[in-house]
Parts: sequence; structure tokens; C-alpha cells
Amino acid sequence: MIKIEGSYIQYAAGFDKDNVTSSDIDKALIDLTNMDDEHGAFWVGVYGADTDEFVLEFHKSLTLFGNFGEVESYKINLDKKESAKEYFNLLMNGEIDKLKEKLKKN
Repeated sequence: MIKIEGSYIQYAAGFDKDNVTSSDIDKALIDLTNMDDEHGAFWVGVYGADTDEFVLEFHKSLTLFGNFGEVESYKINLDKKESAKEYFNLLMNGEIDKLKEKLKKN
């Protein structure tokens, strides 16, 4: 588990915000439905003082990307939009090892 010192959310369409809450992610999942295919994505990043940046990127196509530094990256397809929430919760709680394991299993 890492200590999160900061977070942000960005939409491919241009919206961005620092200090993300769970409700921001819920809103992004709802907004994703109304985004066009070209801009149908958002990502959430977290970071700490002694850690790399960890980012999850979710697309309207239900593809989830996990980027953990320069070496580790993951790509999975989800069956429904709501499934992404569990991954984002792990990210926001700093449970990076659990998040990586979950991404590896899918």
C-alpha cells in the first residue's frame, strides 16, 4: 500500500481536476456514456512523495489500461462500465499491489 499525496482526473475531451474523490469517478463513468468515440476516455492518476505515478485509463469501448511507471502496463477489457469502479477504488486507496494482481488475472 502506498500513501497517496495527490490525485487527478482528466477527460480526453479536455476536462481536468485535482484531488479526485469517489464521486468524481462516478461522474466520469456517467459522462463516458455521452462522450463521442474520439474523446470517449478518462484517466485517473495518483502519486506519493516516494513513488512513481500510477494511472488507470478507461475508454468508452470498456478497455482499461493500467500504467505503473515505465516498465509495467496492463490492458484488459471489461464486460460492463460499472466493473471499472472496483479498479479505481483500489487505485484511490493506494492498494497498488492488489490492483496489479487484479489486472493480471483478467
